[in-house]
Amino acid sequence: MSNTEELPFLDPALQKQAVKVKKMENLKKKVEWKKEKKQKLMDKRKHPEQTDAKDPGLLRQCLGPGCVHPTRPGSKYCSDDCGMKLAADRIYNILPQRIQQWQKSPCIADEHGKKMLELIHREQQNAYIRLKDAESHFHELEAIILRGKQQAVCKDGESNEDERNSINLQIFCVSCGQPISRHIALRHMERCFAKYECKSSFGSFYPTCIEGTSLSTSSRATRLFCDVYDPQSKRYCKRLQVLCPEHSRDPKVPDDEVCGCPLVHNVFELTGNFCALPKILCNRHYCWEKLRRAEVDLERIRALHKLEELEEQENKVRTAMTNRAGLLALMLHQTIQHDPLTSDLRSRVDS
Repeated sequence: MSNTEELPFLDPALQKQAVKVKKMENLKKKVEWKKEKKQKLMDKRKHPEQTDAKDPGLLRQCLGPGCVHPTRPGSKYCSDDCGMKLAADRIYNILPQRIQQWQKSPCIADEHGKKMLELIHREQQNAYIRLKDAESHFHELEAIILRGKQQAVCKDGESNEDERNSINLQIFCVSCGQPISRHIALRHMERCFAKYECKSSFGSFYPTCIEGTSLSTSSRATRLFCDVYDPQSKRYCKRLQVLCPEHSRDPKVPDDEVCGCPLVHNVFELTGNFCALPKILCNRHYCWEKLRRAEVDLERIRALHKLEELEEQENKVRTAMTNRAGLLALMLHQTIQHDPLTSDLRSRVDS
């Protein structure tokens, strides 16, 4: 009988509503039945040992050498000792043959690794030489600055006459874009750059620790990074110490201090003379000490970065060479030599 025939005494609207309720109940029963069936299958797949444990005849035997005990739930062995014994027996049986096969044919990757290590060692020696040269330049510059400060101050102002008689040209600042006089351009640009530099931050969570260099601590120059700790950002400043406008301000220059900048001829040739103008009045050599020191420190940092990169490359090559002939690699990989008379498996192009 149909659904309408089962309820002959109800109105057509009530009959339709009753049919819908009955269909929904049947649908819910089907969904619940499918969920229960699926859950039973999942439980059987996840825990097959439970079904085996109910029936002692279905328990599997331990795979350990000489062991006749049943396995633990979720394992192939009755204990950890049986698993370790089986792994040791496999290593003793398989590893000697793999070692003999490894020694029969030369490892091309190891040859490339040895060549790479030789190249890295040569580059490390060059980087050490550059670092020593930068350290010697550091001490030479400090000696030149000390000699320049010992010069007598020229107060007559005759040497600055060419600047006063020159045409007062104007240029634009590279930082703020304002027109400024040529005589005070260096002073304005330096101060303007320091003002904008303070707005940006260059920090790290760890202070600078330079290790791995062959130079002794007594001869090594220590001035590199600022390394001032900021409690707000919880970081250490990583600007150059001589150029950090935030934590190392320029000292006030006295009136009787000489400029002391070494004079040059044809841009690069040193004349042996020093600028004798007062440091306050000299616009041509403004902040020359700070810029020369920053140049030397930048050379040292580049050499140290190069040494760090080479050390990382060396560690990668060495770990690859040690892992290549390790226990796990020999057990998992095998080189099949089809021709017993040929020891070198490289092709003609590679050789």
